Amino acid sequence: MIKRVPKEKVEAFNAVVSDLKDQVDAILKKAKKFESEGTRNNTTEGYYKRIIAANLYLDSVNLYCKMNDYSVQIKEVKSDLYLTNARKNVYQAIKLLETIVSGHIDLGLTENAEKLSQLSEMAPPRLLHLFKKIEFSIALVEREEGENSKVKWNFVEMYGNLAAVMKNFINFKVYTVAMNDPRVPYYAEIRDLIQYCKEMLDKAAQKYRTKYELSTPQDSIDMNKAINLMEALMKVHNILGENDQMIEVKKTVEKWREKLEADLKRREEEAKKKQKEKGR
Repeated sequence: MIKRVPKEKVEAFNAVVSDLKDQVDAILKKAKKFESEGTRNNTTEGYYKRIIAANLYLDSVNLYCKMNDYSVQIKEVKSDLYLTNARKNVYQAIKLLETIVSGHIDLGLTENAEKLSQLSEMAPPRLLHLFKKIEFSIALVEREEGENSKVKWNFVEMYGNLAAVMKNFINFKVYTVAMNDPRVPYYAEIRDLIQYCKEMLDKAAQKYRTKYELSTPQDSIDMNKAINLMEALMKVHNILGENDQMIEVKKTVEKWREKLEADLKRREEEAKKKQKEKGR
């Protein structure tokens, strides 16, 4: 049953969020302008405009969440419209970044080296800021939605997409050398960025594993995505020469594969059993 909100509360809410709506409209107008200009061709300038557009879309997320807070405080109901728009704009920000470096988790760690070398303005501090801004935006909307939200599993996909695009935005060909030379500019930020990438790959993988375990029915796609993320983490450990960590992740991947194979076999046997029972 839809809760009826008194007219005076609706009017009070509209008055409070009027300025925030104007801010959102102005931000989205700029975001769409930069997106339109940036996606016309694959040039360095175009890539930068896409990154600016992604940042602007993320700026709108915080404002949408503020308007949802006011909706809860004044009207005593969440605003599905504002939260949906917030989620869409996080997705759009990530999607724009994927058009630059790809969102494929299995992309080789050095395949983007030439393209990334052209994006000199995206130095490690800016990359760190951008990806932490995305993670913050995801976590913010997730909190606003609440634990029992019908869209709670959408956030798992967001974390997975973030982990993949972050990995693809890191110039491992350059940074694996630079992170071991304190004289290199942004030495500390390079190390922080790579560490953050490793943490995000693991975090996203664990979230997909949890989704697989808690979903009814279980979807093997989720477990495969978890495995793919962990395999990407293995590759990162390998290129960094972190053999002990790589071996530990490899053990996890093997356990998860065994678990998936056992589950698939069990479900196949259960299906055959039900089919036999129907035929009686």
